[in-house]
Amino acid sequence: MELDANSVVGDHNKKRQRKKKKNSRFLRNAKGFAKQGIYGRGTHIETDQYNYFINILDAMKNGFEDVEEKVTMANNVFEQTKEQELHLAYNQIVCKVLESLIGFVDAENLERFFNAFADNFRPICSDRFASHVLQKMVEVAFLRSLGNDKLKNPAEDEDSVNTKENGPASKRPKTEVTAISEELYNLQTDFSVEHRQHCNEFVLRVSKFLLNNLEDFVWDSCANHIMRTSILCLAGVHIAKVAFEKSGADMMKNRKLYHVPDEWVEVLREFPQRLEMWPQFSDFPYQEHSSALLGVICIALRATDKQLLKHFGKKILMDAFLKVEQNDAEKEKKIEILDNEDEETNEEGANESEKVKEKEQTSIQLPKVFEYQSAVILLETLLAVAGPKLYTQLYAMLFTGRLSLLAKEQLTNFAVQKLLQNIKEKEDFENVFGELANDIEELLKIGHTGVVEALAGACLRVGAKQAQCIVSLQTALHTPATDKQKGKSFFFCLLKLKPFEVVQADNSAFVHLHGSLIIQHILRFNKPIFLVNCILEIPAEQLVAIFNTPNGSHIVDAFLQSKYIGEKSREKFIRHIEGFYVDLATTKFGSRVVDSCFNAAQESQKSRIVKELADKVNMLKGTPFGRLLYNKFRVETYRLSATQWKASFNANKEKKVDKLFKDIIN
Repeated sequence: MELDANSVVGDHNKKRQRKKKKNSRFLRNAKGFAKQGIYGRGTHIETDQYNYFINILDAMKNGFEDVEEKVTMANNVFEQTKEQELHLAYNQIVCKVLESLIGFVDAENLERFFNAFADNFRPICSDRFASHVLQKMVEVAFLRSLGNDKLKNPAEDEDSVNTKENGPASKRPKTEVTAISEELYNLQTDFSVEHRQHCNEFVLRVSKFLLNNLEDFVWDSCANHIMRTSILCLAGVHIAKVAFEKSGADMMKNRKLYHVPDEWVEVLREFPQRLEMWPQFSDFPYQEHSSALLGVICIALRATDKQLLKHFGKKILMDAFLKVEQNDAEKEKKIEILDNEDEETNEEGANESEKVKEKEQTSIQLPKVFEYQSAVILLETLLAVAGPKLYTQLYAMLFTGRLSLLAKEQLTNFAVQKLLQNIKEKEDFENVFGELANDIEELLKIGHTGVVEALAGACLRVGAKQAQCIVSLQTALHTPATDKQKGKSFFFCLLKLKPFEVVQADNSAFVHLHGSLIIQHILRFNKPIFLVNCILEIPAEQLVAIFNTPNGSHIVDAFLQSKYIGEKSREKFIRHIEGFYVDLATTKFGSRVVDSCFNAAQESQKSRIVKELADKVNMLKGTPFGRLLYNKFRVETYRLSATQWKASFNANKEKKVDKLFKDIIN
């Protein structure tokens, strides 16, 4: 079996290009409408004003050299809004400019907007344009009122460990440079005590207004987003670009926690306490906006009041997730009637009806939560933030005995993944594994590969059922260890998550994301020797084709960093791909493979790697990735003198050791 070793062109720039095209299209359309006398949706503004803000958008699109330049522009723009703050905020084009720049204005301009908005919260909260500006103002006021000294240390954030994942999916999500600069600017700028106090008061004022008008704003799409941002701010949770993004368990990642005043926490507690007394509370998870609001409240309580979170989560579980609809009883009666009629038919018809009956009964047994996407997303959030007791209740009441069915349903398989990603008790996991182990082949067939990956990841994290997981995967992929010929293809089958028969006819260099992650998990298992031998027996040119892909390159990291793979196996792996280091070094993903191999190699192996690169230095310097390694490994020094190159690396090594011991002594 051979893989096509041709380089695979990645599509990693598509998202960035798509965003640029979207922004360009927005400006192009705005200019086109201006020619027709339409100056943005919302309030009408004068031609000169419209052109001014269009030019500002053009300038922002080109970017800024530094933060100071953006601060200057922001203050100049906001000077043009004096005595027209509300009128301009209601305009589509101006709203986009104000939202982007308000995080960089000085104290005077921001407070002017505080005062202008303060007496008009009700119409602003429901306006599709001005609400964006208000939401951003709350976030900026939150950051300025606290400052950088209120940031919690990572050790204080218990969830920081739980949100770590391995492989390409574990990369910290990229945020816009402007978002990062905005956060740092508002945290680190030395604002006056009075301004910080005004910001504090503004956050409280908006939050209390929303709290007092819950009945009006829970189902309002614009006000609901402002409420979510306010609740997170009251809890000291900051998530870059949270505005108008989909909430849920993913919000737990890439967030920062801050110490907040006790008064803020008291206001925060009133939101869940008031909502749970509503007669409509049991319907909240089944509507998009109210469900998202409950999810944000759970995330906020995780950071501030775990006892209230346990109570609130249990209330959601018992009153909403396990709610029985009135028509369920009618469905059961209907099935019973069909069953009685079928008993009078012939044997063949009875068998068919029995299957239909079992299918219908199975669907009836599923709690209501699994029938609505918004409720499933809320359940995923609860699983991510729940403490041990609440998590056990969620697992026992909603998942036990239903995992096989839930894992195969398109709507609910993500909830099963979230269950596996957060499971901690060994006994609970063994029960979950027992329910899912025999369904791996079917899950792969229907494309629910994320469940299989989460199962393997849980085996690694909990430290249980690892050998059984490998056997189940071998059975599902038709590569049993007893068949040596098929067993050798286990790595390729995992790589593509396809059975042996299909992989035999597949010569592409495609690497499945979840397949790569499963391989990485197995390489970190206690006994990964079978997979290690499979990799070492693959021809080097095929491995290079795999490692030159974005998903495949991370397999090398797992191989070289696993504490259960011996030094001899690592050395053998690094020697195995000798002769192909230049091919790897000249590509984006291959270059990081070379870097990983170099860092893990012994001194003699490092010399061989650099010698191979030095022999084809023109190829190496022909790509930006190769030039980075050329400078990092000091290839030019090696070409001049290998002895001098070794001496320089040893000197650096000694400096690092001295620094390490210096830090320890200090």
